[in-house]
Amino acid sequence: MTGTRTVNKPLFLYQTLTMLPLAGFAFYDHRHHRVRNAALLAFLPWCLLSLPLAVYACPGTTLPGAVLHCAMGFLSGFLLLLSVSLATNGGIGGGDIKLVALLGIPFGASWLMAILVLSCLLVLLHMGIRKACKREAAGDIPFAPYLFFGCLAAMLLQMLL
Repeated sequence: MTGTRTVNKPLFLYQTLTMLPLAGFAFYDHRHHRVRNAALLAFLPWCLLSLPLAVYACPGTTLPGAVLHCAMGFLSGFLLLLSVSLATNGGIGGGDIKLVALLGIPFGASWLMAILVLSCLLVLLHMGIRKACKREAAGDIPFAPYLFFGCLAAMLLQMLL
């Protein structure tokens, strides 16, 4: 997508509204340690809405270019977390893998990688503080809340830069 996101108001508003279902995923994952497939399937049309919105909001963006941008975001998120899950014998759940893949559609590969880096840094920071204070093992970690805060941090950084 072309254009600065804070100047390109329709795309920025769309990505800001994407935080609402992501907050729902984060809350549910925090409580139940799972991301439901039915919720992910309901989130898919919202993510696919970014295709016509990108063509409308960004002059010079063609539909094939927007499809390529979204497909690269989807595949990069899916393949990265799938490979991590395979390397760690299921260290990342399938719901988290699918959620990250869906987030790759509206955010694209580059912003998705920034979101993932920020999310992982937040996990490391939280686990470090938790281990220093309680001196106990981490156990299972719900990743969707960290994705939410990583996405929020990326959007705040995007507004500042």
